[in-house]
Parts: sequence; structure tokens; C-alpha cells
Amino acid sequence: MGTDFGKGARMKIWQKIVIVLSLLVCIGGALAYDAFYTAPKRYSVRYETLSSIYIPAQLNDVNILYFSDLDYGVFMDEQRLSKLVDTINSLSPDVVIFGGDLYDQQAGAVTDDMKTTVSSYLKKITAPLGKFSVLGEMDYLDADRQAAVRQVLYDSDFEVLVNTSVNIRNGGSQAVSLIGLDSGLGGSPDIEAAYANVSRTAYAITVCHTPDTAAEVPADITKYFLAGHSHGGQVYYFFGAMYTPEMAAQYLRGKHSVNGKFTLDITNGVGTTEKDIRFLANAEVVLYRLQHKTVSDAQ
Repeated sequence: MGTDFGKGARMKIWQKIVIVLSLLVCIGGALAYDAFYTAPKRYSVRYETLSSIYIPAQLNDVNILYFSDLDYGVFMDEQRLSKLVDTINSLSPDVVIFGGDLYDQQAGAVTDDMKTTVSSYLKKITAPLGKFSVLGEMDYLDADRQAAVRQVLYDSDFEVLVNTSVNIRNGGSQAVSLIGLDSGLGGSPDIEAAYANVSRTAYAITVCHTPDTAAEVPADITKYFLAGHSHGGQVYYFFGAMYTPEMAAQYLRGKHSVNGKFTLDITNGVGTTEKDIRFLANAEVVLYRLQHKTVSDAQ
């Protein structure tokens, strides 16, 4: 009887082991399927609130949508682009900013069909207070690529900001400053020119494709810094990532305090490059809500 009991106990242990292993295999399979087949096509929306006494009351509750790294032409196709534009318009942003890398590096020469497709969809994006863009290193691949990207963005009603600034207003004289800084790869960042017309008392949002450029900007003027480029690593596994490009070595993903003065916020982007896979680095668009803060609120 004792022998039978021992056999029964060992059988139950093996049954538990088999069940646990089966569950692990199923979970691993589900995660792998999501990473390769679902996640690259799925856009999440990240909501952020920017509160400051420097944000004018007239800009209170203005929404700024930021997306980057479209990388059209290899994995990003018309179907995904259509879904992205629908996602953006469903959020009813007041301002839209694109963070660079319109076409993927491996897309080759940008054909007329590729230009027509991308411009027709990006033109559908509505933003009553303006559509703006900076350039990434893939936009500077060669002279033809740069010309094609600029033409597509122009045809889509995006104003390209290269080492310059604009004021965003909401039907009044008050404004926040948007600084477009050229890419640290491929481009030629000129910080002095970019900030030349920016007041130290303005709420200054800087956009630059390359995250590591954030360490170079004037911390006493910059209030918030938007970047992309790294895709959040595209496949992130806590102690490393699949995609770790140059100029995203110091700051790869997420939010960072730079010099204890301002926040660097790196989006995961919307496209993929090299491999059509995402894990713990969801494709995303980011919606920022501006919030005016009174001096008494800040105390």
C-alpha cells in the first residue's frame, strides 16, 4: 500500500510539472505570436499632462499629439498607415508633431507611388493649430530621399522645423514655443539658431529626432524635450534591447530628467525597422494635454 501511495504521489508531481511546462510553453507561444504578428500593427495611446506656470491660460487644455518613426516602405504599409491616421484623428488633437524618419532605410528609392500614398494619408490628419515636423537620419539618407521627404511633408501640410522655432497660439496673443532641432545623425543641429527667438519665460517644447541631443540644449530655457529614433529598443528585455542606434546610447527609452531641469520623453515610435517585431516597446502615439498652472497652484 505504501508503494502504491508513493507511486501515486510521484505521478501527481509529474502531472503538475507537465501542466506547468505546458502553461509556460503556451504563454511563451502567445508572447512570441504577439511580438511578431500583433504588436507591430497595434498602436497604443499614451496620455500625458504637461503642467506649468509658464503655460498661458489661453493654451489651457490644448492637446498636442506626437508620433515618430513612421519608417514607411518595408513593414509599414498602406493598411497600417491608414489605421495610424484613424487613430490620430480619433483623438482630435489641436497640434500634431512628427518626429522624423518618414521612410525606412531599407525602402530604397522613394517612388512616386510611395510619395502619393504617404502624403495622401498624412494630409488627412487634422490639427487646427498646426502640423509640424522635424527630420531624422533616414530622411537625410541622400539628396533624393531628403527632397522626397520634404515634398511629402509639404504636400501633407506639415511645416518642417530645422533649427528654428514657432509660436503656437490658440486664438489669442499668448503662446508656447515649439523648437525644432535638426537630427544629431545626418543633420546639423544648430542650438544657437534654434533658440534665437525663444524667450526664457516661454514654455519651450523642443523636438529633436535623436534623444542624446537633449544633453546639449540650454536647460534654463527648455521645459520639455520630445525625441524618438530608438523605437524604445523595439524588443526590450530589461537588461538590453534589440535596437540600440547611435545617438540613443545615453538615453534609449522612456522619460529622463536632464540636468535636473527638464524632462526628456522618448516615444517608441509607430514603425519598425530591421525586423518587424516589438516586445515591451509598444508602437505608440503620445497625446499631451497642456495645463495652465497658477503661481498659487505651484506653491
